[in-house]
Amino acid sequence: MSAGNRFSREIEFREGAPIQLLQYVEDNSKDGFGKISINPAALNILRTIREPLAIISVVGSYRRGKSWFANVLHGRHDGFDLGAKVEGCTRGIYMWSPPFTLEGKQLDGKIIQKRVIVLDSEGIDDPNQDQNWATKLFILCLALSSTFIYNINGIVGRDDIGKLYLMTDLSKFIQEPEEGDFLPRLVILLRDFTLENPESFKGYFLEKLNKVSPEAAKGIKKFFYDFDVYGLPHPGCKRKMLQHMEDADTEELEEEFVDEVENAVKSIYSQLPLKYIGSSTMKGSAFVKFLNDIVERMNKSETSSLLSIPSEYESIIQFVAQEAIKEAVGIYQKQMNHTLNEKVKLPILWDEFTEIHNNCISEANKIFFEKIIGSPTQIENFVEVLSETISKSKEEFTKKNSDELTTYNENIANDNWERYVKIGLNQETLFESNDEFQKALKAFESAYEKSMMKSPEAAKVIASYMQNQYSDAIDYMTQLGRMNAELAKAMKAKEEAETLQLEALAREEEFRREIEAQKHEREESERNFKMKMEELQANIDQQNKSHEEMKERLIKERDIAEEKYNQKLEQLHNEMLEQQKLNEENKEKLLAQQQAKFEQIQREAEETNRKRTEELKEQLRQNKEQAIEKQNELFQKQVSEQEENRKITDELKEQLRQNKEQAIEKQNEFLQRQVSEQEANRVRTEELRERLRQSKDQAIEKQNELFQRQLSEQIAANERQHSQMLEQMRRDNESLRSAINNSNRDRGSRCVIS
Repeated sequence: MSAGNRFSREIEFREGAPIQLLQYVEDNSKDGFGKISINPAALNILRTIREPLAIISVVGSYRRGKSWFANVLHGRHDGFDLGAKVEGCTRGIYMWSPPFTLEGKQLDGKIIQKRVIVLDSEGIDDPNQDQNWATKLFILCLALSSTFIYNINGIVGRDDIGKLYLMTDLSKFIQEPEEGDFLPRLVILLRDFTLENPESFKGYFLEKLNKVSPEAAKGIKKFFYDFDVYGLPHPGCKRKMLQHMEDADTEELEEEFVDEVENAVKSIYSQLPLKYIGSSTMKGSAFVKFLNDIVERMNKSETSSLLSIPSEYESIIQFVAQEAIKEAVGIYQKQMNHTLNEKVKLPILWDEFTEIHNNCISEANKIFFEKIIGSPTQIENFVEVLSETISKSKEEFTKKNSDELTTYNENIANDNWERYVKIGLNQETLFESNDEFQKALKAFESAYEKSMMKSPEAAKVIASYMQNQYSDAIDYMTQLGRMNAELAKAMKAKEEAETLQLEALAREEEFRREIEAQKHEREESERNFKMKMEELQANIDQQNKSHEEMKERLIKERDIAEEKYNQKLEQLHNEMLEQQKLNEENKEKLLAQQQAKFEQIQREAEETNRKRTEELKEQLRQNKEQAIEKQNELFQKQVSEQEENRKITDELKEQLRQNKEQAIEKQNEFLQRQVSEQEANRVRTEELRERLRQSKDQAIEKQNELFQRQLSEQIAANERQHSQMLEQMRRDNESLRSAINNSNRDRGSRCVIS
């Protein structure tokens, strides 16, 4: 219902609508009797509530305005059906949906969010009502509520106290728990109170009730050590409006009536207690279980049989524990699956796995401790069950990552084995010596160490290779004569010792990781347990009765729980010390065995090395003699070659000298010819000049010009010829110089070769 008739601004308006929680179905057969049935839709709403519950039941005689007051608790006139007929209109019990949230302050100052459930019950003392059902309804509302509002006529008379006579001895109907508040806070509404307001409505009510039913007054003071009484005057409206109060206008009601209603509602909410199971608050799923169990109990008998609250509480505690463990484990498994399958890719290192596990288990513990109820001893037992269940679930994830780590490291080892070792175990590329084989093993181990994912699984993989592949390779090398039997035996002993050491280290790392995980889980569990104890203590302090015995028992159980934790811690510490002691002893034994084997190997190696050294010395002496002999032969050969080269050089020098002299002689002859030719040319020129002078006068100029041209041409030709001669001489000199340089270079090369 999104719209509604608001009552006033002083009371917060709540959205929603009523829904039937349960109803009574009469059985008209001769031997049968009516049964209470519960509405599953209402239970589904209640199951979703995770906050502590405060449950208000509005009970009273029919046609006294109790349903209207239940509406006013939601800040409205309308909501729960009011009706205008003589017969009551509410059948069974209705609740407001959705239950609303109310902020409350605890005695320790802590602010909490309560979820308030308001129940409007069928009117009691309806003439047409089954009296057994009326009694069951009264007891049911008492058992379910944390605040019990009883709506009666303001003038208290015998006909007005309704079922309050049942207060005479509630033990006939309800077996209370030994500790904690079970009965709700009692609120009496005196409706249409027209008398002058007394100094104390509580005193007035007890005085009038004592006159009508002293036993009822005594029972109320016995079972409800503190309760409130509010007198509400007549609304002051006309009869027609009274018949349709869901449509009422607050402005048309008496101001005093409105003020008293507002004060009563605000006072009820300011002191609104939570519903408790012992020292634990009740939440949605626990309330559903409690309601189902009570109804089942009441349906077994026609009359109202004894309702054992301790038995009901124990049943609820066990049920809630199962639900809390189931939900917490489900959260852990869901988050682990999501993280390991979607956020990361297996395999992962164990530190990262532990971090993921710790985060998931923290969320699981948060859900668990938020829901769990019961005494410290019970909670401690439930914590152990949760821890065991999560440990089993963790084993599956641990095994999965361990298998992935093993597969990953096996692949790395296999690739590097084939690359560095297996290739040298083939006939075509067989290792030439043991040293080459050892280097290959070292290269394999180094490459594996760089590429592996460091973990106990990685250590186990390399240990497996040392035990199997190493051994097979050593045997193969021995069969092919690349390794003697003594050395093979020593290597196998060494690899066996290293294998044992690696396996021991892997076990130690797994044990260390498990101890750290247990330590972290224990510390977080202790922290959550401590917070839960503080919550229980705050709940005890919040309840209205004196709880000295409950506090003492809580402290005693807390001390017992702490003692058990300390015992477990000490036991775990002793186990760790024992394991460390065993590890140290194993280490010492392994080291002693390894040292003995190493000493044996060292002695054998020293003997082998001594023999090998003698052999090498003899071989070195022979090689040295052979080398000296070869060196002498080479030296003689070099000396002969040098002598031969010297003779060749002398011959070349002599030939070069002769060539040089011949070249100079030819050059001089050529120069002489040139000079002679030039002289002849000069004489001829003089002769021509003389003949030209003797020519006729008319041809002198032409002859002179011709002569000049011829002379110029001759001079140019002579110059060209002279230049050619000089160029030829230059080339001859360069050829001579090149021949000398080549001769010197050949001689130098021979010297270098020598």
